[in-house]
Amino acid sequence: MIGATHTISDACSLSNHFLSKGIDTRVIAVPATVSGNIRHNFISTSIGFDTASKVYSQLIGNMLSDSASAIKYWYFIRLMGRDPSHLALECAMQTHPNLVIISEESSSRGETLIDIVNRICDVIVERSNTGKNYGCVLIPEGLLNHVAAYKNLIQEINQLFSACINRKEAKALS
Repeated sequence: MIGATHTISDACSLSNHFLSKGIDTRVIAVPATVSGNIRHNFISTSIGFDTASKVYSQLIGNMLSDSASAIKYWYFIRLMGRDPSHLALECAMQTHPNLVIISEESSSRGETLIDIVNRICDVIVERSNTGKNYGCVLIPEGLLNHVAAYKNLIQEINQLFSACINRKEAKALS
């Protein structure tokens, strides 16, 4: 099985299931994630993160060059990675955009979506005041998971889905 934390957890569950049934089968899990959220002393890097960060950084660099030469474009780039902002941070260190939103920082500050939008607008206005009406903002895909109002909504929806699945499984067993 190739994937991130959920896939590795599924591999463990599948392995336990085979063991409990006495089935002699090996389950192999290969860590692969663009989020960089799999950490262990024996894993130097997971499949996906290094390639994704290099490809994204090249594309972001091209967009930064384009916006600086055209002197009129703002690029808002959403980067893969549902939970941690590792990929956005790595790309920001490689390309130096005008602003990178780090989900975990926004969460620790208790920022609302309006706070984040205002922060982006402040950067745009500051640059405009210096005659620079162009730039680039990096936004991680999982940002809303760290905004309190949306985080609560997502948790409630997940609980509803889980309850529905549990009811369907219970019906199937009876």
